Amino acid sequence: MLSLKTLGLVALLIGVTWAYQVKPRNYHKLVEQQKKFNERFEKEFLAEHMKFTESGVKSARLEEMFEHLRQKPDMFRQELDNHPLPYQTTECTACRALVTTYLTYRRILNWDRDRIAAQAASTCDTLGILLPENCVKIIDKNIDIFLYIIDNRPSLTAQTICGVIFQSGACVLEDREFLDWTINVSPGGTPITSSKTGSNRGPNDFKIVHLTDLHYDPHYRTGYNAVCGEPCCCREAQGIPENPEEGAGEWGDYRDCDSPWKAVEDAVREAGRRHPDAAYVYHTGDIIDHGVWETTISGNVQSITRTNNLLKTVFGTTPVYNVLGNHEITPTNVFAPSHIDRPDFSPSWVYELVADQWSNWLPAATKQTILQGGFYTALVRPGFRVIGLNNNDAYTFNWWILYDPAYLRGQLQWLHDTLLEAEKAGEKVHILAHIPIGAGTSFVTWARQYRRILDRFWNTVQAHFHGHTHADEFNVFYSAANSQHAINVAFNGGGTVPFSNFNPNYIVYYVNPQTFEVTDFESFYFNLTEANLNPQRDPLWTPLYSFSQDFSIPNVSPASLDTLARRFGSTPSDLHRYWQLKVKRGDPFLQAGCDGECLLNHLCEIVTNEANDDRKCNELVSIFRQIDDDKWNW
Repeated sequence: MLSLKTLGLVALLIGVTWAYQVKPRNYHKLVEQQKKFNERFEKEFLAEHMKFTESGVKSARLEEMFEHLRQKPDMFRQELDNHPLPYQTTECTACRALVTTYLTYRRILNWDRDRIAAQAASTCDTLGILLPENCVKIIDKNIDIFLYIIDNRPSLTAQTICGVIFQSGACVLEDREFLDWTINVSPGGTPITSSKTGSNRGPNDFKIVHLTDLHYDPHYRTGYNAVCGEPCCCREAQGIPENPEEGAGEWGDYRDCDSPWKAVEDAVREAGRRHPDAAYVYHTGDIIDHGVWETTISGNVQSITRTNNLLKTVFGTTPVYNVLGNHEITPTNVFAPSHIDRPDFSPSWVYELVADQWSNWLPAATKQTILQGGFYTALVRPGFRVIGLNNNDAYTFNWWILYDPAYLRGQLQWLHDTLLEAEKAGEKVHILAHIPIGAGTSFVTWARQYRRILDRFWNTVQAHFHGHTHADEFNVFYSAANSQHAINVAFNGGGTVPFSNFNPNYIVYYVNPQTFEVTDFESFYFNLTEANLNPQRDPLWTPLYSFSQDFSIPNVSPASLDTLARRFGSTPSDLHRYWQLKVKRGDPFLQAGCDGECLLNHLCEIVTNEANDDRKCNELVSIFRQIDDDKWNW
């Protein structure tokens, strides 16, 4: 079984990105040293673990090696690619050791499914990933997929598997089959000669409400254990704690908990009440909770249906444009290609569900591509088109990438062809996707091909809208050929779920009715501590910021936000202000603070579009590290 610590049990249970990791100056030397260490560790671990499976006795050395691989605190709250570098190093070591061991058991020793599952559950328990019974559940949900993949891909190695998942450090991807596929990009287009500018907010701009990451947990219970020791707490099965302070809040909880229905409903209704004049609503996914060891098709169907019915009730005739989150499928993250014909692996149930439920807002022609892969395009009004992607298939924890990396080409080619038709028709486009395009957990070859598309159609695509990270943030896209040219912006809606340490929020964008560019945006939130201290009344929603006003910029065009990022690099007080708003003034974040290195990580995240492309980050690092102490006045 490959779904152990570094093969994604961590990733299956998290969904929160909070900081890019700036690499030290001697990073490449450290990587080479770590590669050699991993090779030695991998061989020794296999030998020691085989002795254990034969004798039933763990040697002192094996115990020591397991201790080296055990979880560090707070890993579950962070996206895997943004764990601190020491965590990433340990995880890469664990990946190589565990994958090599289980590949050996399957391919050389011919272990059957049940024996691998039992041993994997034991390893999961030893590493402290989940409670023993939940280790069994999560392994049982994923094992058949993994065995199918490794049995049908006999050349697949631990190095490639870990390289796909981590994409950096000692787990670098080197397999050319995974790196060399491309899509066809048409010649032509407007040359990129400078950063893309835009217009200021005007009185005739229309509004778009952006909701994301509702993470409704049907098992949430007020007063139940919020410090349960598992990746998702506040659930009925976890009981009531002896200490009342460890009980779940009425409106959600900063600790590792999702949202009760009343909080989901309150957020959606608040957005509808406060912005009845919104022209459109964008909903960028993750309806389902983080209790991934026990998700079921029927349970997910119920939660998705209840949420979509709420959106229909609240927004009425206002069009809602949805995309799927990585949590909507079960097992979580795992979207099989359409050519996989095993019914138990097929994601068709979720495609059929949303094709039906989204039909209230979408033209009939979208049903074909939704049923094919959960993506679509729709003409919103003359000259303005929306594209909804299912980029969860390119998430590095979608195990099917390991089986057929080039299957990702299909949706990307469709995106390119759709943008080509939009360009010919003189249309401008907004692209919706759950996972941020520039995230390090977007498969690197997919991200590189996406950037080729964006370079070609930078003048057609006016903005991107994402979720997944739960952080209220933005990302500036730069030309792959010239990193001085800012060509697009991705806005993240944050999330109405507090998981973990955030306050709930949603975003409102102002959009120019002629160019369809975003001219400004505002965020609305409530303080969870205050809401839970007053459980008998609804939370007090209030403006968090009006972006252009708060940061004294004329608009939120790529050129303007690129300038702002440079200002952040030389003005720590402004960057610190951005960080406070990014974490939505979550009380635990503010109490913990964010020092210089922490701020630098957040700064680099703004300008990074592809795993391991650190060019823009390095530019800002050189500015940031020269700051005089007297500028640290916050």
